[in-house]
Amino acid sequence: MKKLILAIILLVIIISLLLWGNHHITGTRSQVTPPDETASAGSDNGTNSGHPNLPLIDPDADDDEAVDDGKAIYLTFDDGPSSVSGEILDILKEYKVKATFFMLEPHMKKYPEMLKRMVKEGHGVGMHGVTHDKNKFYHSEQTALDEMIKGQSALESITGVKTELIRTPYGSIPYLLDSYRKVLNEQGFKLWDWNVDSSDWALSSHKYINVTIKQIKHIEQSGTTPIVLLHDQAVTAQYLHELLDYLKANGYTPKKIRQDTKPYSFTCYDRCRHVKE
Repeated sequence: MKKLILAIILLVIIISLLLWGNHHITGTRSQVTPPDETASAGSDNGTNSGHPNLPLIDPDADDDEAVDDGKAIYLTFDDGPSSVSGEILDILKEYKVKATFFMLEPHMKKYPEMLKRMVKEGHGVGMHGVTHDKNKFYHSEQTALDEMIKGQSALESITGVKTELIRTPYGSIPYLLDSYRKVLNEQGFKLWDWNVDSSDWALSSHKYINVTIKQIKHIEQSGTTPIVLLHDQAVTAQYLHELLDYLKANGYTPKKIRQDTKPYSFTCYDRCRHVKE
């Protein structure tokens, strides 16, 4: 009888130990986050769903825009990217200033790394069309729109950035008729011209610096923010230091054009005409 009682007690102890161990293990597992919750916690974390390998970048997200550290001026570079874009970017970085680049679709595809660097370093980016041929671009409202859409698509596919900033080839006067402007505006594009023409495209030396400074002084007297037309080319890069030195000495801070900046463009009045005229 004693042996039977001892056997029953031993069996009860063994069963109790087994039940306690199972409860302890179950409790430990309940503290582990399920795999699906772990995945959901890291999903949709600022990535571009259309381009899974590219970050969804806010083209206006940079700290310097929030600081009022001088008179604003917009330096804009047309026709890039190019083989000298890196040099221009190096100079802008040295002076810790921003600019805006209006670029051609074939050049974006040729120099994608330059385009990515512009975005990474906080510069403004916009479209300048595809052909830069006035007869092709201004052939109709549709051809103008198609070139800007194609450029917009290329920029977004390379950088993940979608922008509405545009500058038409040779500026919006005289070929961008009101009907063209209406179509571009309905598509959401924001047209930018300039009020300071550096003439760097025509002058083969540092003379463009003096031309630019003279116009900036004139614009300053009117209380208007200068918007400087420059080009992504070797001669511009070669003397860009001189222009930035002048701006720094006279209290200017070059900033990029933001998506929410009020656009500036030429007005047709009676000056616009069809490209074939």
